[in-house]
Amino acid sequence: MSNITCLIVDDEPNAVQLLEDHIRKVPFLQLKAKCFDAFEVLEFLKTDSVHLIFMDINMPQLSGMDLAAMLPKEQHIIFSTAYANYALEGYEYNAVDYLLKPITFKRFMQAVAKAQSLLQPVKSDPLPPSATPAAAYIFVKSGKQLVKVEYEKILYLEALKEYVNVVTAGSKMLIYKRMKELEEQLPANFIRIHNSYIVNIDHIQHIADNQVVIDKVKLPVSASYREAFLHLVNKRLL
Repeated sequence: MSNITCLIVDDEPNAVQLLEDHIRKVPFLQLKAKCFDAFEVLEFLKTDSVHLIFMDINMPQLSGMDLAAMLPKEQHIIFSTAYANYALEGYEYNAVDYLLKPITFKRFMQAVAKAQSLLQPVKSDPLPPSATPAAAYIFVKSGKQLVKVEYEKILYLEALKEYVNVVTAGSKMLIYKRMKELEEQLPANFIRIHNSYIVNIDHIQHIADNQVVIDKVKLPVSASYREAFLHLVNKRLL
């Protein structure tokens, strides 16, 4: 696939113009239509199709979420919104990304690159025979002992001043370490959602109202970490 065809839907002309300007700067993006409400999109899709839709969430009559629910699951969508909380509400949709307005060109390109990788997957090179996989565990000092803790069993980590509380299903271990230091050695399925919390995404039971629930414990998702968290969640959407 050489070009990625796309469509813009937003009820704000200025927002449409900004996205159109961004799209025209990217050689492999081909803008096929601009729509100002959900009904125009549905009419367009009766006779045509696009690889990617840039879709505003907050629109009159039919919202972007309402429209997304009416489209085929394989349709790639990049949502845009002025309200960060919408992103968590809509994580269940097969969205490539969520862009917060005003959309900078740099952030726009990050979302486009993600869509490009989904539409044009690149085969990764196999690891060389000498490559050593990363360790699947850490040792935690508990009293006079060093306790082996497998990463997959960690539910979340909680910062408590100079200490970090390592929480598993059956235990809590307090270690003398800064959260930032520990964050740097954790595997990719761990993500910081708050100054006080890093979670193992594999143990999240559900996400709603700017909170994640792990083992029946509600943990807040702060605005400063929300976007990176949603990036990781989106990679695992079906």
